[in-house]
Amino acid sequence: MIRFRLLIVPLVIAACFAVSILLVPFESRSSDAKPTFDHFTTAFRLEGGHRLAECEGCHINGIFAGTPTECVGCHTQASRVRATWQPATHLPVTEQCDACHRPVSWVPVVRVDHLEVQGSCSSCHNNITVRGQHAQHIPTTNECDACHNTRFWR
Repeated sequence: MIRFRLLIVPLVIAACFAVSILLVPFESRSSDAKPTFDHFTTAFRLEGGHRLAECEGCHINGIFAGTPTECVGCHTQASRVRATWQPATHLPVTEQCDACHRPVSWVPVVRVDHLEVQGSCSSCHNNITVRGQHAQHIPTTNECDACHNTRFWR
């Protein structure tokens, strides 16, 4: 009987501790806690870096209707929304940021939709911004698209 008590008491204490840990998230919140809102029910899912944004950063003066859902609506210098904007040194492109960038992070750019890029191939493919002609490439002053296309190299 004494052995049984020696085994049971630590088990009961451990069980009480485990239950108390599990109940902590269900305790009542203080009045200054942020309310939760399921953004998946809206036209703009909070993904990546957007999950960390404060509500007031996008919903200026607590106004929800009309909040932009396109990247360019917030990520421009003229926007009222407090978001990072495209730097002046950015390549000339259309306003479809998600053609190259993901909401997790601006960089690294893993995939580029070349249909959204404006300007010549060599403005990017200059071996500084992005890989360009390799050392064994035939000498030419032509633009890349005179011989190549964005689907495959020939």
